[in-house]
Amino acid sequence: MYPETPPSRPEKTASLWGFSHRVKAVMALLTLAWALLAMRVYVLQVLQGDMLAAIAQKQYQSTLEIKGRRGDILDRTGRKLAVSVPAASFFAYPPQVENPAATAKKLAPILGMSAQDLQQRLMSDRGFVWLKRQTLPQEALDVKALDLPGIGVTMEYRRAYPGRFSAAPVLGFTGVDNQGLEGLEYAYDSFLRGDQTFRVIDKDALGHTFILSSDAAPQGGGRLMLTLHPVVQTIAEEALERERKASQALRAMAIVMDSATGEILAMAHSPGFNANDYQHYDSDNYFNHVVTSGYEPGSTFKLITVAAALDQGLVQPDTLIFCENGQFQHYDSLIHDTASHGWLSLAQVVALSSNIGAAKVGLMLPPATFADTIRRFGFGTRPGLLAGPRGQRLGGEATGSLPDPKTWTAVDQAAISFGHGLLVSPLQLVAAVNVFAQDGKLLRPYLVRQIQNNRGQVIQQNNPQVVRQVISPATAHEVRAFMVQVVREGTGREAALKDFTVAGKTGTSEKYEFEARGYSKTRQIASFAGFVPAENPRLTLVILVEEPKGKRSGGTVAAPVFAEIARRALPALGVWPAEKIRHLRIDLPGNAR
Repeated sequence: MYPETPPSRPEKTASLWGFSHRVKAVMALLTLAWALLAMRVYVLQVLQGDMLAAIAQKQYQSTLEIKGRRGDILDRTGRKLAVSVPAASFFAYPPQVENPAATAKKLAPILGMSAQDLQQRLMSDRGFVWLKRQTLPQEALDVKALDLPGIGVTMEYRRAYPGRFSAAPVLGFTGVDNQGLEGLEYAYDSFLRGDQTFRVIDKDALGHTFILSSDAAPQGGGRLMLTLHPVVQTIAEEALERERKASQALRAMAIVMDSATGEILAMAHSPGFNANDYQHYDSDNYFNHVVTSGYEPGSTFKLITVAAALDQGLVQPDTLIFCENGQFQHYDSLIHDTASHGWLSLAQVVALSSNIGAAKVGLMLPPATFADTIRRFGFGTRPGLLAGPRGQRLGGEATGSLPDPKTWTAVDQAAISFGHGLLVSPLQLVAAVNVFAQDGKLLRPYLVRQIQNNRGQVIQQNNPQVVRQVISPATAHEVRAFMVQVVREGTGREAALKDFTVAGKTGTSEKYEFEARGYSKTRQIASFAGFVPAENPRLTLVILVEEPKGKRSGGTVAAPVFAEIARRALPALGVWPAEKIRHLRIDLPGNAR
């Protein structure tokens, strides 16, 4: 039997409706997902596009500053004193370094660095780090051969000084970023350094580097040609080194100037330093003390005192001065001489270096007149050794110190008369002493003969320059005669030369000790200043030996150094004794008999 009505299928109907809802739900979810994805793409590409692009660029790109080749520094003969040579510099892109420990282990023996230090740099969270700057080009080839992801190399310039110690305090040195830090490198940095440009370094997915930009190389810097004479510079350095070691002195300095032009032929220091490895030397060795430091000149300053009084007509060469038998009570100050002297002529005051005689001569001068004469000799102002092409003065020159004459007491004036109570630089002193070699004219000393641009064109040519007429020619000749007597029969006999007449003056000054608030009895500066030949001066020199042991006077310590430098330097400059020239026969082609 069959049922009267077919059975209903409620389960199937419900199942169809359930499937339809599920389809709709899935479609809705897919639509929502696409909508969210589209929104995310919009946010990433439109709203945050610039920011994310910058992040990506930071991760895969870096910018290197490329500097132009720094200009050379040359001596007067064209020999290079400072040059820039190609060097390799290594950097890393830490995000692309796959295995910092393994990479550091491979690089360490090539770069001469510890693997631990390298690994720390390679694990930096920065996008770009330097590993080692300005190394040998061979190291670049060795590193490139490893083909390490995230490691790159670029070429820079490294400063080199072929002479090593020679004139190092004069030249100075540069930093790793090609900037001048000391000496001429600092003073003329704006002329020597080249232009700069930038290189964009990109990384691919494997960490390999390549340069996107291909701009032309930056322009190099200009160059300096100095007045330094290579032979005279070497002679001065050798003589100073011997004397400093022999006297166990703290420091020794010398400056040699062409008497007729003002050109600096030598500027020497002992001890010095190797400019290629300056980091391993005491920083005090870096300074060009001849130019930058002041000291009390002591008895060498008596030349200025005597010249001032002579030029004012207050004394004559044969004027007699009573020197109090070695001790002179001047108000609350007791002035001593190293020996007991009674009546001395003005020439003898200079030759025997009497402090008492110099003090009495200085006290004859009105303070304002005395101070004005001192300034006219160039003390208290910059000598102008370092000047740029537009006449501006560059930093580094000491002005010294001269108290205002309105504040002088009688004791102050007496002390200044024999070189105490004021500060001068060796550069100022050599220019002042040269006044007596040049008929009373002050010449500007100069060290830079030419400044050239990077194409070799001269943009500044320095030439001899007379600053002013300081004293009359007659006064200059009288003082010059006194200086000859100093060497012939006075305190400077050890400066004498067999074949040339020397004019000079010794000096011995006590160093002031600020802690003790007084002058030291054991720490002194021995000095000698003079020129040769006296009749026709070619070289003017100042020698300083600071804190010598044993013999401590200028006549026994500094004068022999003057003699050695002058004796060896004059023939190097073609200056021969008149007797030898008369007996020298030179046969030229076409003149043979």
